Amino acid sequence: MYCILAVAIVFQSCKKDGDDDNEEVEERKIVDWGDVYFIGFSSENNTGIPSYYRNNKPFPLELGTGMQVNPADITVASGNVYVIGTENRDQPGSDHVTKALLWKNGKRSELLTPETTYEEATAVFVSGEDVYVAGSYVPADGGKRIGVVWKNGDVFMVTDGKESTTFADIFVSGEDVYTAGHENIQGGIISKYWKNGKAVTLSTADVTTYAKSIVVDGADIYVLGYVDNLSTVGRSLTLWKNGEADKLISGRSVIRGGKVVIENGDVYACGYEQVGSKYEPRLFKDAVKQPLDDSNNGHTYAIDLQVSGGHALVLGSMESEQGRKSILWVNGETVNLYGLEDEVATIAFDIAPF
Repeated sequence: MYCILAVAIVFQSCKKDGDDDNEEVEERKIVDWGDVYFIGFSSENNTGIPSYYRNNKPFPLELGTGMQVNPADITVASGNVYVIGTENRDQPGSDHVTKALLWKNGKRSELLTPETTYEEATAVFVSGEDVYVAGSYVPADGGKRIGVVWKNGDVFMVTDGKESTTFADIFVSGEDVYTAGHENIQGGIISKYWKNGKAVTLSTADVTTYAKSIVVDGADIYVLGYVDNLSTVGRSLTLWKNGEADKLISGRSVIRGGKVVIENGDVYACGYEQVGSKYEPRLFKDAVKQPLDDSNNGHTYAIDLQVSGGHALVLGSMESEQGRKSILWVNGETVNLYGLEDEVATIAFDIAPF
């Protein structure tokens, strides 16, 4: 289920009949102190239309002909909206092609790589005038998956290819570039973070772990991930601080991690866990569980997190007998998405305060 939420939503390449449709949407403010930007898709005639949204107003992403798209992350900086994802062509009689992409204000550009059989963009970070994207690719010669950082569209940093590596997140502090992810090695899956390409190991091969999010606060490096090993230590939502692990949740049922954010020294983290027969969302502040309004009888997931001016915003989704709905909590309470919740499956979001 987590994989479906995180990476497997696929969008068909098509456009609306005229751009006037977007002009007809009345933009409604979701919070009164800033604009909230989402990436997601709406359904029309059983095909997904990929867009980014400012509050509830859609802005289409430019697409290649005959392509499908998996958008993955969004950030807003200096009035510009950056979206990253993966584009696929999978047509009868043609080679399967995947490309890692960056959109700036909806305009498409390819992230440059050597010859590959697969590419994936997973996270974007803007520092000053520079746009950094983390992801991975598989070389055309059949080698192992390589973790990659693109800077302004060009390859900036890669792993050595000795192990199969996936970068899940990126954070830039000054001249230092940090990534977090995992490596598939003989005997298991281990989590790591990298500072300017130099790896720091967070786990051992006998315990399956996935690092999903990284943030740096001064000299402190925080990584959020999850442990998934029923045969030994069980499952947990784990926050590493400078390599030392703290279990925010632990148990035997399914536990998954979302994102870690720091504001004014406070450390926020989100994820979800299985309780009985359903999944429930979780938000933590300084390792203390915070309330999230959840009256849903079905599954509810927390998948992304932003903090601004002391406001904690959590993006999630709800599944019930009536179908699936997007949901946004602000300080633990659900807010009105003005139709977006029913019409759009959201994946990630960002905030631009006024």
